[in-house]
Amino acid sequence: MLSTPYIEIKRLRSIGRCEDAIAALVKAPPRGDEDALEAAICLLVCGQPDNAIHVSQTYGWTTDWGRPISAAFAAAIAGGDALRGLTLARTAAEVRPDSPDVAAIYLLLLQKTGQIEEAQRYLDRRWQDPPIGETFLLTLMAEIAAAQQEWRQSYRYACGVLALDPDDYRALIAASVASFEDGNIHEALGKARRAQSLNPEAAPAILQIMRCQNKLGDHYAAIAAFDKLAGADVQPEFHVELGKAYTGLHDTKQAIAAHHAALAIDPNLTAAVRSLAAIHAMAGDTAELEALATRFPQTFGGDPESLYWRGLARLSRGDVDGAERDLREGYVVSDRRGDALDAVPWPVPEPRLRHDYEQLDLLARRGKLDVAGQDALRVLKRYGRQTADTSATFAPAGGEGVALRRALGAHHYVPQPAFSGKALGANDYTAIEDTYLSKRLAVIDGFLSPEALAALREYCEEATVWKSYNRHGYVGSLVALGFSPRVLLAIADELKRAMPRVIGDAPLLQAWGYKYDQRLSGINMHADFAKVNVNFWLTPDDACLDPSSGGMVVYDLPVPKSWSFADYNSDPSRLATYVKLHGAQPLTVAHRANRCVIFDSSLIHVTDRMVFKPGYENRRVNVTLLYGQGLNLE
Repeated sequence: MLSTPYIEIKRLRSIGRCEDAIAALVKAPPRGDEDALEAAICLLVCGQPDNAIHVSQTYGWTTDWGRPISAAFAAAIAGGDALRGLTLARTAAEVRPDSPDVAAIYLLLLQKTGQIEEAQRYLDRRWQDPPIGETFLLTLMAEIAAAQQEWRQSYRYACGVLALDPDDYRALIAASVASFEDGNIHEALGKARRAQSLNPEAAPAILQIMRCQNKLGDHYAAIAAFDKLAGADVQPEFHVELGKAYTGLHDTKQAIAAHHAALAIDPNLTAAVRSLAAIHAMAGDTAELEALATRFPQTFGGDPESLYWRGLARLSRGDVDGAERDLREGYVVSDRRGDALDAVPWPVPEPRLRHDYEQLDLLARRGKLDVAGQDALRVLKRYGRQTADTSATFAPAGGEGVALRRALGAHHYVPQPAFSGKALGANDYTAIEDTYLSKRLAVIDGFLSPEALAALREYCEEATVWKSYNRHGYVGSLVALGFSPRVLLAIADELKRAMPRVIGDAPLLQAWGYKYDQRLSGINMHADFAKVNVNFWLTPDDACLDPSSGGMVVYDLPVPKSWSFADYNSDPSRLATYVKLHGAQPLTVAHRANRCVIFDSSLIHVTDRMVFKPGYENRRVNVTLLYGQGLNLE
């Protein structure tokens, strides 16, 4: 137990009063191992690591936990044998399972040796409810949670520290990262700036500022933050963010140079290869993209996004076979990596579970479900029959929870349907282009050939690739993650050639499908990043109970090109105000099977109200193709 003076010393360092804590330390030599450990931690937290190591190495430790934890502490701070230090810390944690400071040092060694899963298991077993005021432990817990991508948990622990000490640098960085990943970019930037004000040259704060400014579209500010690193040992991640900033400013030459600078430091940095692949694909520079793939074959072979960009580049030059191979390979890598399992929302919303339950039931009735799929259907049936309340969630514990995650995260049936012949229906594309060029919008009925419509409709009904979930209740799938049947690629290829004056050289940059729950609403008001948006519907006409609705509303007002992605894609209330103040006029396009709306992606649009029959096969399904970049991607 801490002596009375050290109880006060711990309180002072926990609330950021380091000068007072150090002054108190000088006046009160430790009275035992508990005090000595607090002295070492206090010195470390207050920016005196050398003195902290000195205490750990020179104090006469007497207890069976004090000796190993002091040696572990020195190894963690002085750069000694971290694995030996971890063994010692583990021993001390077993002897003193109730000590937050011993636990924190153990976590520090687990963090240093990359054993994050063990750290999480230890926390789950020992420290699910950490004591208020244990700021050293809470900081490590925030960083461990971040490493596990448990952003809200990380934020909660970091804020527990900041409630006592608003100037705790590590907690500010942890909270900034968690806020960034959770989509609150402005808060993330604020905390990163506060951290930098405490330590102006510290790299983590500068990196966070660059990430936030790039996300907010302020690329000049990101470059300015990078310039503060002059003379420092710049890590490759900074060059990647610098490359993103130059990309946002359409300075391709500088962007490429920045990413190559990152690869000069770390040739295995996937983020840099991926960004270069995207730059070359969007620029239509096939030769450079192929050279990149040749230079980094392992990265391309193991990264779905790099394969995605190469696939789209091949599609752009009419190589449908090559595009299909790359996109399929990217999906396989993603599936092997367990990305779909990681994407399962937890607790599971009822609409997400309802979709998969109904889809597997359809596959079972059609005789297309294997044994594992039938097992998954039995799991989903247990929950799907409990309630039809769209606000309900499911989060069973233990083995049942594992079974539910696996049932929702597995790709039970993903066929590779062949497709040949004409993908587009018989339409006068010269007239369609004329309409688009005068109005920035054209409606095409009979968009797909009967064969293409049937093939794509069947794929959407049966392929279990619908793994993304929106909180408004609709499920989705991206072309990079399984939504890439040959028929869809053929449609994208033929359309580009059919509309040279509208699409021209603009490559396909994204494609997706969304499937909507009849009980809920559609997509909020937004714009998209592309130059040309192609949106078409597959659901049969008799599924829509109100033929005047079910489609989309497009306003005759584009968003400003200066807006960031978050501005035009994630803030419907702002867009509604913008539409109102500018007196924008809406054009409502009602749902029809095989109807396509092609329009300028910067025009503000929203899903119209939907009244569809109940039943899985009556769900509204729309497919979107996006060609070229028109707005900021960050």
